[in-house]
Parts: sequence; structure tokens; C-alpha cells
Amino acid sequence: MLLLFLILFFMHGVSAETEAVMEGDSVTLHTNLSDIRNDDTILWLYGPKDSVLSQITRKNDFTSFFVTDDDVRFRGRLQVDQNTGSLTIRNTRITHSGQYKLSISRVKTTKTTFNVTVFGVVGKTDGVTSVSVKEGESVTLKTDVEVQRDDLIVWRFGDEGILLAKIDVGTKENSLNDADERFRDRLKLDHQTGSLTITNTRTEHSGLYELQIRGRESSQRFLLSVTVPDPALSPGGIAGISVVVLLVLVVVVIYYRYKISKLEEQVAKNKKVEEGGSLCLPTGVTKLHKEDKVQWYYKDEREDILIAKINEETSTYGTDVRFINKLSLDPETGNLTINYIENLQAGLYRLKIKSKMRTKHNGFIVIVTDEDEMKSGAEGKHVLLETGVNNIQTGDLILWTFGLKNCLVAKADSRTAYIDERFSGRLELDMKTGSLTIKNITKTEYGHYKLQIIRQEQTTFRRFIVLEPAEPKSEAEGKDVTLETGVNNIQTGALILWMFGAKNCLVARTDSGTGKTYFNERFRDRLELNETTGSLTIKNITNTEYGHYKLQIINKEKTTFRRFHLLEPDDQANEKTTLMNQEKKYDVLVLQDISE
Repeated sequence: MLLLFLILFFMHGVSAETEAVMEGDSVTLHTNLSDIRNDDTILWLYGPKDSVLSQITRKNDFTSFFVTDDDVRFRGRLQVDQNTGSLTIRNTRITHSGQYKLSISRVKTTKTTFNVTVFGVVGKTDGVTSVSVKEGESVTLKTDVEVQRDDLIVWRFGDEGILLAKIDVGTKENSLNDADERFRDRLKLDHQTGSLTITNTRTEHSGLYELQIRGRESSQRFLLSVTVPDPALSPGGIAGISVVVLLVLVVVVIYYRYKISKLEEQVAKNKKVEEGGSLCLPTGVTKLHKEDKVQWYYKDEREDILIAKINEETSTYGTDVRFINKLSLDPETGNLTINYIENLQAGLYRLKIKSKMRTKHNGFIVIVTDEDEMKSGAEGKHVLLETGVNNIQTGDLILWTFGLKNCLVAKADSRTAYIDERFSGRLELDMKTGSLTIKNITKTEYGHYKLQIIRQEQTTFRRFIVLEPAEPKSEAEGKDVTLETGVNNIQTGALILWMFGAKNCLVARTDSGTGKTYFNERFRDRLELNETTGSLTIKNITNTEYGHYKLQIINKEKTTFRRFHLLEPDDQANEKTTLMNQEKKYDVLVLQDISE
């Protein structure tokens, strides 16, 4: 690998930049831009096929980012600086070595090439023995302890701890993992020493191997680096660079002594779930031991929030209002299930499991897809929630529920019907289709509605969000404007979210329980949030801040929605006319139903 680095160094011209990094560390490729301006386009490419890694564009003071998730080598490892467009590759592997191309389109297009080399670690550092082998060769991971008669020897691979091999020295029983295609017919286990041999190695065998000797609390770790054979060099070339090789080797060793790789930090995996559904985040553990400690964290804007933990076989949950009554822990495995999930629960989750043998880390990026049907109806108007069913069959059971607690609103079968008294004669249930009409709707009835059609063969779900129409607000540029929540007093423990635009960019967030408040830096000290009512004031408004604002107030009982359309004064008359016309019809986004 050192030779490959030097080849790249001598082959490419001065226009190319060279970056070297130790495996497991991060490397940043800099654009050398101080900021991203309007009409800029930044493109990052990789490899001989110029695979797109990231694209950044800025139009009308809005910046959009694309980061690839298609290439498994880079999945969850790429990070783009939103201010400069610089690209960071985290937790690098040898397979990330290669040529990266940067294209910046501004007044003119400039291009830069980066030749990145990721070195396999050398020597023995912090209890991890590094082993390097060329692809196609065999390698033996040797134990440094004397095997005893009652030992149980276990070999594991990767951050997930995949079981590779096991041997009971006393009974001489052993097993090899043939289920994993990467290692099929490639593993050999020495019954006398416990050493593990991998034959005909491939680059996919690179990674962390762990030897565990149960009963003695003994373990060893090996970092295996499988490299593709370097191209042959002429004798003159070898002589010319031999001194440089030694110098680079010294630099690598010194560098690694000062900075240890985070070998066990796993790349976050994407998990997609439909809004309103449930999602299980697995620990990868089949059974926890009594002394194991499990901690689940949610990555907030600035900190990791502890949302659930298991300590001495006792499960406890955090107090963050977004997760109240939504989480459940499996006491045997530590798996975390998020129930009736919403966009509020989207984001990065981190897992930490601490045992006698080691501390394991894992991460998941939860992506919530919006599968609700959205309807808008002005207060005092009628709203129709349609089942999409033409005829209710004999034996069908129709259930309509409302809110986070799924309060029963209406129930019907082919013979009888039930209507909740709170709606005081304002509900109509179509006995033929099961569709529900809410008459003379009030503010307290905006929110989530869920439909279940239960049949002998299957259960069909459909969800609706009934929203109050956007309230038009108008103020001249440079003035102050206040978006009022309509609430007199925010309850203790409530979470208030203000969002802006089609992408629901977070503008402001406050937790009345902790007193913590977050403001988007884009508004630069021009926001005020009323602690009593949650109302938002935008001072010295600019033309880029006209548009749609959304409010969510979340407490233990319910979630309150409100929308505002902030307009320039010249547009307000036209907007009011449009909104009056829209009150006669519903804004409907028809999305996919879910069946079980």
C-alpha cells in the first residue's frame, strides 16, 4: 500500500492533491471555498467511472444537498460541510483509496483531483494486532495464550460480532460459519492453539476480528488488511523510492501512535418506516447478560439525548416528550421499538452496549416516510374522510380513532354503529362505505385520525391528518411579524416546533420541560419565542423569509398543528381570495394504504 501511495505521488501532476490517512480515521477533502453562493454547483466524483458522491446547489439563498446512498462502500460515511462544500469520509477503509474529483461551477468551472490513500495500520497498538496480507494469500490469526482444557474459544468478525468459529477444547466439539458466503470453505481452526486461518483471502475479509476465551475473560483483537497486489515496478524505480518508503513508514508509525482509530464505531444504517407505523432497532445481541448495560441515544441538534436504557436487568426511559409512551425495550436483547412513529422521531439513533468483554457501538438513521392523507378544512366547515371502500362486507368491523392516544371516535359493523358523544351529533358514518364526515369542525378536532377495516382475511389501515387552513399574515420587508399559536399557556413538558418551507426546515424549537431553546442560525438573532404562549416573532424580515410556516405543539395528550402563510403586502389580497375559494374544497394528498 505504501508503494501504491508513492506511485500515485510521482505519476500525477501538481494540479492533483494527495491525501494519506490511517484506516479507521477520517479524511476531509477541502474545496477552499469560504462559503457557497447563489448559483454555485459543487460536484464530487469518485473512481474511474466518475461515480457521483455528492452534489450541492444553491439557488435563491436555499442550498440543496445530495449525498449518495447507493455505493455500499460509502454508505453512512460521507459528510458534506454545508458552508464550504468540503467532503469528509468518516471511518475510512482501504477500499476508499482512489481518485476523487471536485468540480466547482461558479462564474467559471474549476476542477481539482485528490488522490487518497488509506493505509492499513501497522504493529500492535492499544491491544489491537494489525495483520496485512495480499489478496489470494492465506493468513493465520494466532493466539498468544496457552489453551486450557476447559476453554471455550470463540472467533467473531466485524462490529456486529458475527460468529465465525467456535471450539470447546474439553469436548473437542467445533463449528465453522458456512452460512456467510464471504467465509464459506475458507476457514480453518487449529484445535490445539485456537488459531484461525483464512484461506484465499479477499478484500471483503478486511476488518476487525476478535478472539474470546470464555470463562477466563480473555480476548484478543486483530485488524486484518487485505490489499490488492501492487503493480510491478522497475528496479530503478524501486531504488529511487526506497529511501522515501522508509521515511513514509516512520511518519505512519508516529502518526498512529498519536491518533488511535475508532475501530469499533459502526457506520449508521438507514431504517425506513411509514409514519404511524412501528420500527425495531436491533442490538444484534441474542441474549443480554446480567451485567450488560444498554443505552439508546437520540441525536438532537447539539447533543445526544438518552431515551432508554437497561441496567442490571431494569429498563428505564427518558423524559423527552417526543418519545413518551412511544418506546419499548426488549429485556432479553435490548432491542428498541418505536411505536406510532412520526417525523419528530426521524434522525440518528446511537446504541452503546457495555459488557465485561468490550463496549459495542452501533448507529441507525431513521427515515420516516409520509404516508398520511392530508386534508384541510376551515373551522365551522365539513371534512370528509373517505375509506376508499365501495361496500362494507358482512362481518367487517370499521374503527375510527383520533389523536396520539387513539381515542375511539366511531365504530361500525354491518348491523350497528357507535359515535363518540364529544362530537355532539356532528359525525356522520356512511354505513355502506364506512367513510366519516365531521360537521362544523372545531380547533380541538384538528389532528391525526386513523381508520382500521378489520376483515377475516386482513386488516387495512389508513391515516389522515386534518389541518387548519394556513392563516395569511402580511408585513413589509424590514418590519417585525408575530405568528401566534392561539394558546394562552404552554403546558410544562410540551415541545414546540416551528418549521419553514416545503422541506420543513427547523426554525425554532423549545422544550418547556428542560427550558432549552434552539434557533436556526439563518435568522441571526432575529427570532423571539414567547415562553408562555410559544408564539414566534421574526424581526427585520427579509424577502427570503416569506412563505409557509408550520407549528407543532406536542404534549402527552395530543399534538396541535397550525399553519401560516407569510406574504408580502402586495400579495395579501390575492392570497385571501385564493384561500376563500379553497375553503370550498379539500386539499387532498392520496397516498398508499397499508394492509396486514
